[in-house]
Amino acid sequence: MLKHIDAPYTHVKDEIHKLDPDTSSEVVLDRNFAFMQEFVSKDLPQKLLTQILNEPDLLQEVASRSYEHVNHFSKIVIVDNPNLRGYRLTVHIWLSEQAEKAQNEELIHDHRFSFWSHIFCGEMISENFVEADKKSYERKDFRRYVYRPSKTGNIHTCDFDSDAQLIRLEDRVVSKGDIYHLNYLTTHRVVFPRTGGCLCTFVLRGPRERNYCHTYNTFYPDRGTTSSVPMMTPAELRAKIETVLEARS
Repeated sequence: MLKHIDAPYTHVKDEIHKLDPDTSSEVVLDRNFAFMQEFVSKDLPQKLLTQILNEPDLLQEVASRSYEHVNHFSKIVIVDNPNLRGYRLTVHIWLSEQAEKAQNEELIHDHRFSFWSHIFCGEMISENFVEADKKSYERKDFRRYVYRPSKTGNIHTCDFDSDAQLIRLEDRVVSKGDIYHLNYLTTHRVVFPRTGGCLCTFVLRGPRERNYCHTYNTFYPDRGTTSSVPMMTPAELRAKIETVLEARS
């Protein structure tokens, strides 16, 4: 049970590590959604960010596992978990400055895990897709890659898998303050905010369902690619959090 406390990091971490890993159960899925509702109702997103800013050791700890994702958003790992069948809590930040590059690179993908996400600021627009069974000259050709990250997440490989075409489905729009669940097999991409905008989500990442996911684009080389990005410094993390809190106010 989550509590009303001003410095909640340790408590939130302990409660997340206790969550049931059986995500095949509808009861567990509903329970996790209720956990996120309670998390939001007690203003824990704001309190966690404030605590990280106010405690240098915690700022350093969180920065040491946070990084700029290759899909051009900032990934802040607040609660880590060495158990692959356990849960993590992350913050994802999309800024409008990266929008043009990100949208031109497509970066359509599915996931290794399902998750529950709270829109802390901004509006989340997800462009959704499904892979076509048969090719058509009317659809765009993509290359599909198998994405495998390192244990730390800031190093990954994308190996070419096959050619593919995608069918565009209806977009999903989630407003500030809302919570949604995404199954790991969903293929999508997040639309970056407009000029001067900030989108920030708190993500309860579920247990790992597989050790890879897929990404679709037209700009990776045929053979695939390997990427590595540095972890954040405390100063970089502080600046990110301050940007989000300013956008939220």
